[in-house]
Amino acid sequence: MKKILLASLMTGSLLLLSGCGAPCNEQVLKDKMQIVTEKMQKIAESGDISKLMSLGKYSKELSGMQGANKDNLEPVCKAVDKLIAELDK
Repeated sequence: MKKILLASLMTGSLLLLSGCGAPCNEQVLKDKMQIVTEKMQKIAESGDISKLMSLGKYSKELSGMQGANKDNLEPVCKAVDKLIAELDK
């Protein structure tokens, strides 16, 4: 279950990595997603299922941005920043 949640979150999030041009470009987004991946791995290793389940809303938000304006990834970066903040709680 943990791996499925992690995989779905990462898959949806990584679909957003194409595009560039705004201050939040592809490289910035990749760097942020690397942070997310590391934090998610630590949570998965800890076995904190409730923490993983609480991240579902962020996965939905990021998945909903798949059609985001590729010339302005700022909203995507902000959503990833919110996810990172939640992971740090």
